[in-house]
Amino acid sequence: MRTNLSGRTPESAEAIQRLIAFLERFGNVREAQESILTIDEREIILIAFSSQAYYAQKGYYWFSLAKTKYTQLLLWNESHAWVVLICGTHGQYFIPLGQVKELIRQMPSNRRDGRWDLYIRFDNQQRAFFGVTHIQNHLDVTDQLQHFEQIWETPDIQESYADEAIYIPDSLPTPDRRAGKVIRVVRDTTQSRTVKELYDYRCQVCGWTAYVPIMRNKWYCEAHHIQPLGTRFGGPDHVSNLLALCPTHHCMMDLGVLAIEPTGLLVLSTDRQEPFRGGKVTLKREHGLNLRFLQFHLANIYLDAHAEVAVSESTELAI
Repeated sequence: MRTNLSGRTPESAEAIQRLIAFLERFGNVREAQESILTIDEREIILIAFSSQAYYAQKGYYWFSLAKTKYTQLLLWNESHAWVVLICGTHGQYFIPLGQVKELIRQMPSNRRDGRWDLYIRFDNQQRAFFGVTHIQNHLDVTDQLQHFEQIWETPDIQESYADEAIYIPDSLPTPDRRAGKVIRVVRDTTQSRTVKELYDYRCQVCGWTAYVPIMRNKWYCEAHHIQPLGTRFGGPDHVSNLLALCPTHHCMMDLGVLAIEPTGLLVLSTDRQEPFRGGKVTLKREHGLNLRFLQFHLANIYLDAHAEVAVSESTELAI
């Protein structure tokens, strides 16, 4: 999609177009109005842009958030509303509406036209901090950074060392123990918890849950990333790419012996004895599941020997 309304300068229009190209991986992007995009009419995004030239001069990126457009986001499902701040060459920062709302709730707009002034700055380690100022109608705050209210820091890739040797009784040979360096993506637990709570910690395939009194939530199920997060597949850590599953069906999806047919939401399985094969997964409208991820799983993870008959199999099950 080419943007027609958003982007006041050639630089900002080009940056917003790159953002749109990225978002099209997750659904059909529509430009609802200037600086407001929707994805599959499921996610709403308010875009703000700050140039690299401004950062080079001031040492931070500056944005002006229009009150009228911010109000439109408040009418949306908060879990599916975002403010995206495009920071010159530093990249794009997706900030959940809830975090922005929590901050500006504490402070009225600081501009006569009802706008809020937001900023992103970086420390010596290039960590990004997001906030808003108390300064009234004063855009150049280079010498007044102490007035900034910091509320948000970008997630990072975390490095950790893991000892994966398991415990074996003394009567058996002692296993080798080797420390290995593991680099993993730090997951957003809020996204998985949202999906689990939406289905009351019950599997969307079979309805299973377990009562575990030692856990904070008492009930147990698992969040499954339909398009995996790893480098090979590059799926997003977002509710639109998550299912609430029991451990068994989670494992089967990971191994490619279970899949969800995207059109009819029917359960496909290479195991003819799977009792829920042919059934329909539970799916609530407010989940916002993107069916493209189901299609990706069907085409890339569901076992190749059976993927070619998946469509005919789902037709057979529907009859």
